[in-house]
Amino acid sequence: MTTLLKTSNKVTEKALKYLSSSEYTLTFEGTLEDYYKIEEGKADYLIGGIIVMQSPASVEHERIFRNILTQFHNYGTKNDVGEVLGSRFTIAFNSDFRFEPDIVFISKDNKGFFAEYEFSGIPDLIMEIMSKTSKNYDLKTKREIYRKYKVKEIYFVDYVEKEAVIDILEDDKYDCFTLKFNEPFKSKVLKGLDIKII
Repeated sequence: MTTLLKTSNKVTEKALKYLSSSEYTLTFEGTLEDYYKIEEGKADYLIGGIIVMQSPASVEHERIFRNILTQFHNYGTKNDVGEVLGSRFTIAFNSDFRFEPDIVFISKDNKGFFAEYEFSGIPDLIMEIMSKTSKNYDLKTKREIYRKYKVKEIYFVDYVEKEAVIDILEDDKYDCFTLKFNEPFKSKVLKGLDIKII
């Protein structure tokens, strides 16, 4: 259920488009300054000044996060190919959208740039670990925006169903795969890494 606080006529039709298709824990109108003042909890910033707050992570979410982040970090460190970051770092796609994906990989060749609190640009790989409350938001709103900006490899991990939905960008279109837990998947971005979600 959407809980929308502090709404006004400033909320644009574009923002309402993203709100109407998903379930949120809490959304409210705010500025980028408000967004960066949030210290507790995961949040996203959508077009039109809508801030979306996420519910706290479950222990299962955190176990999966730890395992995958470790795989990615070890690969990145060993091969010196780029930066792997976790869930409290902001990705700024442009002035309209800022997200805090669970895991991102940014290659050394990526044309984006780092600031103190965010990366401006398009990550090479994004992984979202979906909760019961975030699943619709992740698979509809975030997926649409990540695809719009052409993230090369996108993972949506569903620990309830024990599977992951994977979008791979090839020749300017996305191929979609569903992967069961414990089945290795060869990443096209992290070449030579068999990603295993356990």
